[in-house]
Amino acid sequence: MSDRRRKLLLRATTVGCVVLTGLGTATAAGAAPLADSTVLPQVVASLDDAKCVKHSSRTAKATPWPQKLIGIARAHPLSEGGGVAVGVVDSGLDGDVPALSGRVSGAHADCSGHGTFLAGVVAAAHTPGVGFEGVAPRARVIGATAEPEGYGGDADPDSVAAGIRSTVDGGAQVVLVGASAVRSSGALKAAVAYAQEKNVVVVAGATDSGSRKVAYPAAYPKVVSVAAVDVAGAPLGTGGGTGGSTADGGAVRVDLTAPGDRVLSVGPGGGHYTGSGDSVAAAFVAGTAALVRARDPHLSSDAVRERLRATAVRSAGAVPDPVTGYGTVDPEGAVGAWAGDGAGGKSVGGRYEAAAYRADPAPAKVASGPVWTLVGAVAAVAAVVAMLAVLIPRGRARGWRAP
Repeated sequence: MSDRRRKLLLRATTVGCVVLTGLGTATAAGAAPLADSTVLPQVVASLDDAKCVKHSSRTAKATPWPQKLIGIARAHPLSEGGGVAVGVVDSGLDGDVPALSGRVSGAHADCSGHGTFLAGVVAAAHTPGVGFEGVAPRARVIGATAEPEGYGGDADPDSVAAGIRSTVDGGAQVVLVGASAVRSSGALKAAVAYAQEKNVVVVAGATDSGSRKVAYPAAYPKVVSVAAVDVAGAPLGTGGGTGGSTADGGAVRVDLTAPGDRVLSVGPGGGHYTGSGDSVAAAFVAGTAALVRARDPHLSSDAVRERLRATAVRSAGAVPDPVTGYGTVDPEGAVGAWAGDGAGGKSVGGRYEAAAYRADPAPAKVASGPVWTLVGAVAAVAAVVAMLAVLIPRGRARGWRAP
């Protein structure tokens, strides 16, 4: 087991308690965080206007388990995401949330609170006396509102496409798609290609949190697809956590995993909420991508994607794993992996390109026949040497005369 994997497992068992202001409620270390759903309001990944979240005035003082598990604070001495804009395509974005104040554009009414929640995971600033902060607390956020398809809570793919384009045109260097579509469309494919042409990293949840179906655009190969894990680092039972397939049997493509079980963040009104699912996990990866882009602005979007994969904390076995992809995102590792030209990459058109990801090579297999042949030959030589060691002294003693 690698040292980085061992440290992640150690942190997973010692993530500490979450103490809530004025509620006297805590969860034991290693237990499911915020198990009592009445403690904080929950945001739901839905575009259904009938599921509006109530404003929360409650806040949590302690550092939440995801921040501890993936060691977000250890990346901040190197990068806090300053100068990078992250697009959030979701249910809307409340620009009046104090933790995002002065760094929001494209704000719209956010009924479900999900878009604001994801923006908080990405970029919420540190608040004195509060343990929660975003992955990239100095990054800017550009909001785009996706529209539902029909009467369900799933996003219309063409609407998601429009959101991607608008945030890219607004200057986003990373785009987080929180509102997933459960079907592809020509417009959505074209929007992802447009983002690639503009050197933008697109991140999305591997499955749709509501219907547990394959999500788009995460299913596209150029998008960083993220699946959620719980406090112990185990995949959730939402698509990516069910053996690489969804509830309807669709195959899921997973690049990375990240915390996605009752995660804490801000929401409409500025209080704290909880949320779960692959889209929540994707917010941690989008924030990490912002840290990398701020630290290494010369990297291309492809190079950032490869950096995230290459520095992930992997479980045992071959990668990519059908359930966990290349492993759990590691903000500190991704940011600390900065290297100049000639150190695992190359300069292409004045822009640094990371070397392609390479898994640790498997031990070479050696056929047993040649091995035993070699062993036999060595034994035979050893026997001859031993025999000569006895005969030569005797021969010298007799003057090489026959006995």
